[in-house]
Order: sequence, then structure tokens, then C-alpha cells
Amino acid sequence: MRFSPQMRDVLIGCALAVLLMGMVPVAHAEDPGKVDLEALEMVSELIGAPVFSKDGTEVGQVADIAFDDKLQPQRLRMTTGRHLGLGARTIEIPKGSFMPVRGAVILDVPAEAVAAFAELAPPSADK
Repeated sequence: MRFSPQMRDVLIGCALAVLLMGMVPVAHAEDPGKVDLEALEMVSELIGAPVFSKDGTEVGQVADIAFDDKLQPQRLRMTTGRHLGLGARTIEIPKGSFMPVRGAVILDVPAEAVAAFAELAPPSADK
């Protein structure tokens, strides 16, 4: 069977396209609800850990910490104690204002500035 030069070029192009498509790695989406074990380990290590201001003063404890899919810290929720003169409260520290280290979290603000972070509203009993 003989093909015209144009048909031969089309067939070669199709064959190359099929070969190239077979070489492209297939992307797999993660199952919904799949737990990243490394992130889970980091979170469990830090829950309840002390939180220090940048001047070294202990200002509270980690209540919750969230990491993104690249294991970069995204959000810190901490409880402050009475030693700050405010009573116990839960506050959220924004991304970039804290650094988790093994067994503790260090804030990028002095102890006096912790009081300026917004307090989280307590869960409503109406739900």
C-alpha cells in the first residue's frame, strides 16, 4: 500500500503525537479527605506547645496550626494566658507572623504586640 507524501506526513505526525502523549506523566488528584501524614505529624507535635514572642517571652500555647500542601504554615491559633493581663483568650496569628520550630512556635512580634491580634469569637451554642 502506497501513501501520498502528504498522507505519509500526516500519519507520521499522528504517530509522533501518540508517542509523546504516552510519555507525559499522568497527573493524579489526591483522594478527597486524604490526610497528609507529614502535616498531621507536624500539627500533633505543635498542639499545646509553647508560643514565644520574638523577645523570648512565653505568650501562650498553640491551639491549632494549619499547613498548606507544601507544608508551609498558613495559620496559627493560640491561647494566651492570664500572664499577659488579659485573661485567657484565643487569637489567630496571620501567615508570615510566626515560625514553627520543633516543639514550639516563635512569633515575629514582641510580647506587648500580642494583645493587638484579634480575638476569635467563641463557638456559638445556637448551632
